[in-house]
Amino acid sequence: MSHNIDNGNHFNSESTPDSNAYAMKITPDFVPMIRIIFWNSMGFFFFSFLIPYVTIQLLGGTGTVLGLTFSIQTMGGLISAPIVGYLTDRVSKKLLILIGSFGRGASYILMYLGILLSSLSLFAIGMFVLGLFVGFFWTPLDTLISEKSNKSNRSFAFGKRAGMIGKGNLVGSIISVIVFGLAITFTPENLFLVYSPLILFAASNVLGGIIFHRKVNEELTYEKHIFNLFPSSVEPIMVSKEPVIQDTSVKPKNNLATGFFFGFSVLTIAFMVSSMNQSLAYPFFQVYLIEELKVEMPILVMLIYFPAQVLSMLFAPKLGKIADKVNPVLGVALVSGLGALATWFIINSTSGFMFGFILLFDATFAWGGNLILQNILSRISKIHRGKVFGAAQWLSLLGAVLGPTLGGLAWDSLGPSAPFMISIFIELSVIPLYAIAIISLKPYMAEEVD
Repeated sequence: MSHNIDNGNHFNSESTPDSNAYAMKITPDFVPMIRIIFWNSMGFFFFSFLIPYVTIQLLGGTGTVLGLTFSIQTMGGLISAPIVGYLTDRVSKKLLILIGSFGRGASYILMYLGILLSSLSLFAIGMFVLGLFVGFFWTPLDTLISEKSNKSNRSFAFGKRAGMIGKGNLVGSIISVIVFGLAITFTPENLFLVYSPLILFAASNVLGGIIFHRKVNEELTYEKHIFNLFPSSVEPIMVSKEPVIQDTSVKPKNNLATGFFFGFSVLTIAFMVSSMNQSLAYPFFQVYLIEELKVEMPILVMLIYFPAQVLSMLFAPKLGKIADKVNPVLGVALVSGLGALATWFIINSTSGFMFGFILLFDATFAWGGNLILQNILSRISKIHRGKVFGAAQWLSLLGAVLGPTLGGLAWDSLGPSAPFMISIFIELSVIPLYAIAIISLKPYMAEEVD
């Protein structure tokens, strides 16, 4: 507890406008908290590259098998998401994050063994374990980010989180490119060495979880931080509505149930459809690059994928600042429309360079939309944030189960462009769903939407 007081006094003693302004955005331990994400994010790029490459090129799977492999990962998340959402509001969030970190590390080892043994089944089991434990990490972490940030800077806070993912991803990508590139060039038959980054990233997940558990103080919320800074003025600053769903004396119960549950239901449906859409085309970008644009060297595929997978997240803090200033309905409509346009340009690319350049914009638009929507989710309730994030994640995962499977069937039966054309149509169709949901939920937010 003394650590909290020290942090509060430190910020209180700084009299510069910049330090006070920054203190009004987040808690003192927010930046140390997200820095730890660096360790847990090092394997993201290599992992995203590995799934299609191993399934199709190494283990000889079809487009449908690739879609099912992605879906298996998501099925694990479907099991854990509601459990973790419930637990997040009741037990230590640090403990859940530690469990998630160890589970993710174990999944990387299982996938590594699946590759060495040329076992698609063992590789798929590793994917399932990854999906099972990933919710243990992100749901409590997103809850902590919400609790440790000002509502007016919530997208900025989630952008900082994404930016740290990008930094970890950057370092991990450099390691992956060097190790994988050299090994696949000089000793391609030595699978133990070619895919050895998986072992390193398994260790980094375990290390990140341990550091997080030791250093983050989950008891220090933004409200407590503001009280430490301005005890005499905290009450007018921190007054905000609790979700009307928890206080039926504010409005008639029937009106409450109709308005809130309608808006939340539409929002979760939109999340599910959006997730289905993203996962419908995403697994096949790499296969399209290899089979249609004839970029067959694995190291070139990695380099083309690199900007979209890493740089888009490094841009996220800037995107978060912009997202905090724009109307959420207009923001979602803009990024969805631009994302659909970028997808159309991607499948009309004539070279790998053009493909990678446009994919960077597509990934950036996707992150912008995610930051806006995470902001909305974090405002629905203060005391049930874990359940809200867990419910949204579960429905998103349900969409992510359907997406890759439908995409694989479309790829095999209708042709390589089919998953992307379907994705464009869906991305445009969810705009009115998000608009209806956000407008309907606005009167019931625990933290008001401007």
